[in-house]
Amino acid sequence: MPISEALAFDVYGTLVDPIGISRRLEEYLPRTEALRVAEAWRRKQLEISFRLTAMERYEDFGWCTRKALDHALALVAQEVGAGARESLIAHYNELEPYPDAAPALRTLRDRGQVLAVLSNGAPAMLDALLKATGLRPYFDEVISVEEVRAFKPSPRPYLHAAERLGRAPSEVRLVSCNSFDIIGAESAGLRAAWIDRSRGAFEPDGTPPDIVIGSLAELPGALAPWPGRPAWPAT
Repeated sequence: MPISEALAFDVYGTLVDPIGISRRLEEYLPRTEALRVAEAWRRKQLEISFRLTAMERYEDFGWCTRKALDHALALVAQEVGAGARESLIAHYNELEPYPDAAPALRTLRDRGQVLAVLSNGAPAMLDALLKATGLRPYFDEVISVEEVRAFKPSPRPYLHAAERLGRAPSEVRLVSCNSFDIIGAESAGLRAAWIDRSRGAFEPDGTPPDIVIGSLAELPGALAPWPGRPAWPAT
């Protein structure tokens, strides 16, 4: 019998490494600038999505990703050709999964846990990325914020995910490395697990959730058994 609590996974930074695109950027930029661009690209991508939602305007995540790349390159006063830009954008659909992603998902799936993706990514981006990483078979549902045309941490994506999964918000746990995402999920009534990959500080406008771990490998052991079920066997 499936476990009542469903898990909804963030993608970028949680399952796949967006900063790893710096290795592709090194084909066009010096190494130090490539890393700086990768970090600025990711930061601006999120900032644009926040502003769009605050303005009650929607452009898909692919649009945000392109605009953010332009900004990041401008920060280091670097120009790359149109072909290079298209190659970099295309590579965003082939980001490397973290090594702990597939084993953790496999363990959870084998236990009967309902697994879903809840991502800011556009549907086409998610389809391509999950296929490229080999992670798609682990998920019962792939939910994009495009379905409600509002980016996380608006409450709308989280509540929509609970509805899609046929559960009350309190029976869905968001799994994310992004503390803003954790705050948004809990504000909407979901539970959460923070994957603190960088061992950093939680955002000051919220508090860490009941599960704080350093990697997805720790997630199966950190999840409490649902009431009425025996404790998980050791793995």
